[in-house]
Amino acid sequence: MDRALNCNCTDKIIQFMLLTVRKKRGPAKKLRSAKILKGKIMKSEQNKGYIMVFIAGMLWGTIGLFSTLLSKLGMDSSAVAFFRLLAASILLVPILIVKGKGFSLFRISKKGLISCALIGFISQAFYNLCYMKAIEMGGMATAAVLLYTSPVFVAIMSRVLFKEPLGRNKLAAIAINIIGCVLTVTGGDFSAVKLTGFALLMGVLAGFTYGTMPIFSRFGADNEDPYTSAFYGLALGALLLFFIVRPYNGMGTEWNWQIVLVLIGFGIVPSALGYIVYFGGLSKVKETSVVPVLASIETVAASVIGLVVFGQSLSLGKVAGIALVVCSILIMNLKKKEKSSYA
Repeated sequence: MDRALNCNCTDKIIQFMLLTVRKKRGPAKKLRSAKILKGKIMKSEQNKGYIMVFIAGMLWGTIGLFSTLLSKLGMDSSAVAFFRLLAASILLVPILIVKGKGFSLFRISKKGLISCALIGFISQAFYNLCYMKAIEMGGMATAAVLLYTSPVFVAIMSRVLFKEPLGRNKLAAIAINIIGCVLTVTGGDFSAVKLTGFALLMGVLAGFTYGTMPIFSRFGADNEDPYTSAFYGLALGALLLFFIVRPYNGMGTEWNWQIVLVLIGFGIVPSALGYIVYFGGLSKVKETSVVPVLASIETVAASVIGLVVFGQSLSLGKVAGIALVVCSILIMNLKKKEKSSYA
């Protein structure tokens, strides 16, 4: 609904500005003027989308902080994955009621619900399970390195499904981004990377399922209100994990107020807020393959948090990785020469 209202407002602005241009120019320039005005407005909206996806990536960079805190409090990784999605879903309920002045934001189209179900089941639940298994079988470094193959999967799927072009800038940005993410995680020290067959499979599947989120969003979720998409994506992911993780059997976690507070923060910052901003930005971005590169700022944010909060070292290799991630984002967003029709 909000997106439809924005489109109507944009059309009215274009019509008004075009009417003004007509008084100053002849009818021969009418079509060209409309293209210029519409192109500028669309470019402005797309830039907002880039910024929102970038901010979402920074919010996701806090996932490691909350996960580490919960682990230290005695919660295992599978429980962390489930309770993160559950906490975010519960916290979003009053937000949707207040923002929608009732239950209007809980309404979702069939197409949007299918899109959110794919996101919840595959991009949330199965991604978390594959990633946790990759960590268990190959270690954190191995899992993280394989996870950052996701931009390749997104680029391929975007090309096949949406016919998005793969120019030199984009290919270079994706390659530099992957190298940068790997260096940011490992610091150039690959001694902790243990590649076994099953760990490799789970790590690649984690990268693939992680990369499906922007793809599945194009099937309908990006046309819904960002709050609605975030709620259903998280809630359906929590629902599937409930049956897989089976928290009702007991998970060895002794609940206390510290765990509750951390879960509330986990549910709000990287989960509810992160996905609201992400879906809002995705609805404004035209090229899906750009999204994982922009969101990779998550690795930079995570490294900075690790340095400041946990006193982790920041080696030269990690600094180089951070620089490459930032460089890849800049390359991906290099302005192309304007086409003659917009000159």
